[in-house]
Amino acid sequence: MPGRRYFPWLAALTGLFVFRVLAQLIQSLYPLPWLPPFEVWHGAVLPYPLLVACQIVIIAALAVITWRVGRDAVVPSPWKFRLCFALGIPYFLFMAFRLAAGLTFLADHPWFAKSLPAFFHVVLASFLLLLGHYILAKSRASTRASGG
Repeated sequence: MPGRRYFPWLAALTGLFVFRVLAQLIQSLYPLPWLPPFEVWHGAVLPYPLLVACQIVIIAALAVITWRVGRDAVVPSPWKFRLCFALGIPYFLFMAFRLAAGLTFLADHPWFAKSLPAFFHVVLASFLLLLGHYILAKSRASTRASGG
């Protein structure tokens, strides 16, 4: 079952994203001194209530996908891994660039300087890439098993 190899990694990435959402929510309601302040978590692209709603939908999708991978219940098909890679590769590259640029030569630009949101976008992009790799591996395994 290829899903057993991928499940812990997808679960860890999902857990990181859940931590991000909860940490920012805590900082907006009852700030804790040991967490970065709310403004550090918020990229300010979306109003916070809309952002939280989107994040809840993302968490639900990540959880369902991770659970299905753990059960090896994802039906492989070429369009699925191609979609994961087509979305995941540019997303990862752009957000990795945003993170690196914000930590170096674009540190004075407010959007690039927000390293926590950029880091968690890299987490989401990594999830997509890992999911694509899982689907590709499962597709290859089922092709070998069927003799094709």
